[in-house]
Amino acid sequence: MMKRHMLFFDIDGTLLDDEKGVVPESAVRALHEARERGHLLFLCTGRCQAIWPKEVLEIGFDGVVGGCGTHIVYHGKEIHHVTLDKTLQREIADDLFRCHIDGILEGSTCSYFRKDVWMPVVQHIFEGNGVFSSNCQKYWEDELSFDKMALWFDDSSDMNAFKQKYEDRFDFILRDPTFYEVVPKGCSKGNGIAFLCDYLGIDRQNTVGIGDSTNDLPMLEYTGISIAMGSGNPDIFDSVDFVTAPVMEDGIEIALRKYNFIGS
Repeated sequence: MMKRHMLFFDIDGTLLDDEKGVVPESAVRALHEARERGHLLFLCTGRCQAIWPKEVLEIGFDGVVGGCGTHIVYHGKEIHHVTLDKTLQREIADDLFRCHIDGILEGSTCSYFRKDVWMPVVQHIFEGNGVFSSNCQKYWEDELSFDKMALWFDDSSDMNAFKQKYEDRFDFILRDPTFYEVVPKGCSKGNGIAFLCDYLGIDRQNTVGIGDSTNDLPMLEYTGISIAMGSGNPDIFDSVDFVTAPVMEDGIEIALRKYNFIGS
């Protein structure tokens, strides 16, 4: 019988199709079967808890590595949470205003936006986040409680100055030419998985990571088996063991079947 493995799934672009915003039935079916076979299932996402999608959680997972490793929940219990000093949080927000950078300050209970959102992608996220709850969105001027950042910028922004000031305390993950995901030093999807391996006493070789983007690389580099979605960023394809089909072409089911986590 196959040893119990921990399987880690990114959300956006891996379980949830970016265009249709749904988890394909084939993926749900495969996840249920893998769990019935005794494997542990985890979400491993850049999203902080305030915006973990209910429809994804309800599929059935043993836990979540959230906020790029800043927040870990196992069977409903918080077992790890990296928080930022309140004074530092206010200093960061003031510097973002000064450097004319747009984006989201992401926390476990709330996402914080500029009142004068000016990047279209951030405006789109602001409008979409309203589906989570009526009070999960606040503004940078409010009292802050965030763990990480998603920052967008253009030619009017002084991102270099902001990055130079904070790069000794944060890792800046370039997701596209105008978008950084920013997390505290020492926090990553990979380190979150390592924490769980120690917590549960499961060997690193018995872990599987499935993702689609550059912020998944620490997960994919750590896990015993690494899988990229065929619809994901091609920049990560050379770093994984297997590139599966796109999300809506049964990519999750194909990957789990290939490695015998589900039957044929």
